[in-house]
Amino acid sequence: MQRFLALASRFGRDERGVFAVLFGLMAIVLVALAGAVVDYVALEQTRNRSQVALDAAALALQPLIFVTPLNEADIKSKAQALLRDRLGIVSGAGEFGVTAEVSDIDIDVEEGSLLLVADMEMPTTFVNLVGVPTMYARIQSEATRKKLALEVAFVLDNSGSMSYTGAGSNGTRQRIQFLKDAATCAVNILFYKDVTDNLDTCIPKAGAPKLDDVKVGIVPFTMFVNVGTGNANATWMDTTGASAIHNDNFDNDDNEDVAPTVSMPTRQTLFAATGEAWRGCVEARPHVKTGTLSTEYLDTDDTPAVAGNTKYVPLLSPDAANNIGGNNYFTNDSPAVCDRPQTSPTATQCTVTQRRTGCNAAMNNGGTCNTITAVSWVPSGPTNFSSNIKYNGAYYGAHAPTCDCRTPVYGNWTQTNTNNASNRTFERTYTCQGGGYIPTGLSNREYQERVCKYYQPVNSSNFSTGPNADCTRTAILPLTDVPATAISTINGMIAEGGTNIHEGTAWGFRALSPSQPFNQGAPYDEATSKVMIVMTDGENTAYNLPPPANPYYCDATRAGFNGSCYNSAYGFPYNSKNTTGGSTSAGNVERLGYSGANNAALVTAMNERTRQTCENAKAAGITVYMIGLATNLAVQSTQAEVEDMLADCASTRDKAYFPQTPGELKKVFQDIANDLSALRLAQ
Repeated sequence: MQRFLALASRFGRDERGVFAVLFGLMAIVLVALAGAVVDYVALEQTRNRSQVALDAAALALQPLIFVTPLNEADIKSKAQALLRDRLGIVSGAGEFGVTAEVSDIDIDVEEGSLLLVADMEMPTTFVNLVGVPTMYARIQSEATRKKLALEVAFVLDNSGSMSYTGAGSNGTRQRIQFLKDAATCAVNILFYKDVTDNLDTCIPKAGAPKLDDVKVGIVPFTMFVNVGTGNANATWMDTTGASAIHNDNFDNDDNEDVAPTVSMPTRQTLFAATGEAWRGCVEARPHVKTGTLSTEYLDTDDTPAVAGNTKYVPLLSPDAANNIGGNNYFTNDSPAVCDRPQTSPTATQCTVTQRRTGCNAAMNNGGTCNTITAVSWVPSGPTNFSSNIKYNGAYYGAHAPTCDCRTPVYGNWTQTNTNNASNRTFERTYTCQGGGYIPTGLSNREYQERVCKYYQPVNSSNFSTGPNADCTRTAILPLTDVPATAISTINGMIAEGGTNIHEGTAWGFRALSPSQPFNQGAPYDEATSKVMIVMTDGENTAYNLPPPANPYYCDATRAGFNGSCYNSAYGFPYNSKNTTGGSTSAGNVERLGYSGANNAALVTAMNERTRQTCENAKAAGITVYMIGLATNLAVQSTQAEVEDMLADCASTRDKAYFPQTPGELKKVFQDIANDLSALRLAQ
């Protein structure tokens, strides 16, 4: 017993087991401290990966801050997606249970900055032992890049209604002068650091520096847009008849039911034949799909002009036939150059039989005997041949239904019946001296479309008559950094013609595009702000107007033949989706409307294509401003329809302006130009 007590006493005094106990107690702390280093290193590695991911997102998404309308929620959503993708977060958490969330976003358009803030969490392995289950970090990234350049296309209405007068600080003047002053003011604001008011316009202040990296283009429009005579042989012009619409309203064989079997003369060839120079206008490309979006068509986008229907066809307004095809009559329907030529001494000939009835033997008893009627025309000779006798490249198909001679050679009258002495019938024939003949009995369509009549001088040519009828006089000015050139183009504008807002907008879009036909525009990227300012004093107009419209302006007969009194940028409605067998006109390609479409349908289609063009321009990154002057005077559409279309076209509704008097134009253009100053580098 004493021995046990001694051992117990010695155990109580023994301290050699304390270390183990203390080590056991400290082990948890020591492991947690060592593990914290591991957890912290893992956190820093994950934080660095997250920072790289957020930096990449900020750089990738910064250009979107310049897209109008600005969609902050969309940018934040895209940033979140990019961050998770870089961290391998598929659903909920990524590798090692990491989560990351973009918690804040800050945008300064004027400074060109995008700030992204993200919170990340990572589950712990070691410090979890001491009650710390996750570790947290906040990261942020800022990308700053200002717009380095500004490109602005002024799309300006030059239609006849712009000659109406209005009041301003300079007194009563034409609308076109108010537009010139207002647009000049805007150009000066864009190009110069400081400007000063000068009545209805503004001018640079003395010594004001010109700003770098600003370019301006001018696109005047009426019913057509003028691309400039210097581009007659440009690679993007249709000089070979490649487009399906090139031969609309032209035929080379005097037979509307038979397709040409030899090549047609190009429009450039026909201009040269008339002796009249091409003024520079082009037709709208056919309404052919170019992409999957509902807005993408050749006549509403900037698809590069490289071949076929993508190329631009020069306007050659057709001569109307026999006072029924429209309001453009400038050459003879049946001139000598259109005669069928003699191909050999006896080959081509017209034999005409004439008759006189109710005659006496001497054919001098008056009455019906004095009336000579033609009872038969017999054309003869070869068919389907080419000849250069009348003009180079002429082609002759089947014979005309009837014929006549310019210089007839008459035979003798011969009695052809045995009636009583005072009721005799006499006949004679005549042929054409030298052979050949005048084709007669052609349809009105054939008289309108025959190309031979253009191989003679033009009888009448002015703005609204002739091969260039209704062609805008002032050509597009491609983007330039020379203010004086832009202002000179503006000052050269003339008010005349109809209104086609669609074509003006389409060419404004193309003037800003980096691709042909005008490739002065910078690439579509974050370095350049592209802006289109469209100003019109009216509405899209068509010319299939029924009575009580002025009959000379557009009567039912004229409008009915082609579907419109005036050839437009889309040709005639007759040309659109034309399925007439053998016709040279369009070959079932859609242009605008259809044969028999009423005026309202044509205007509605023009309005829709205007909207489509604007949508395509905005999708490309172009900011669109729309100005509708005096929309309360709309005739072919209601004021609400016009304003809705223009507002839909604008990038945002507040970028659509509706001044009702021309004196307000200066303020509108000033406001827009000042608004744009935030998009250029001015420091």
